[in-house]
Amino acid sequence: MDKKTFQWERASGTETYLISSDRSLLAHAFVQDVYATEEVFWAKPLPSATLCTMLDNSLTLGVYLVSGESRTAIGMARMITDYTTLAYLTDVYLVSKHQGRGLGKWLIACCRDICLSMENLRFMVLLTANDQARALYRRELGMTKLDGVEEGLVCMGARKANLSRVPAATDAPALQLQ
Repeated sequence: MDKKTFQWERASGTETYLISSDRSLLAHAFVQDVYATEEVFWAKPLPSATLCTMLDNSLTLGVYLVSGESRTAIGMARMITDYTTLAYLTDVYLVSKHQGRGLGKWLIACCRDICLSMENLRFMVLLTANDQARALYRRELGMTKLDGVEEGLVCMGARKANLSRVPAATDAPALQLQ
């Protein structure tokens, strides 16, 4: 599948910013640094090959400060998507010294634009434990807590340790990789 490159540019005061899904712009070292921060507590740096696989199978938006021909990464958001019916938003991050300039709202608006371009989108979903982020996602994306209010719909999840404890998983035939 040919993945479209999404890109937006805007000026704020004397600064110019770029948001782009162009993978060649986003340094793996920046993603690893983001995963090492306390703000992104749910993630940790990954082995290089694992990081490449993750990025190859995601739509990742980088946020860049533009200065002439130079682009410095200052933020990111990653969506796991089939580009058709579902988008899972995760790993939203903006370097603290660039916060408070509307860049986070803009990044979320760009994610919204991508999802709206998916003609058959059923859901855009995310997980957050942060009250401020919940308010942002409610306001900027129209998100609501999935707690069974929509026709019995609930959001469920299991960590890897729980998956391995389920009896059905141990009774299943061994996975055959081809």
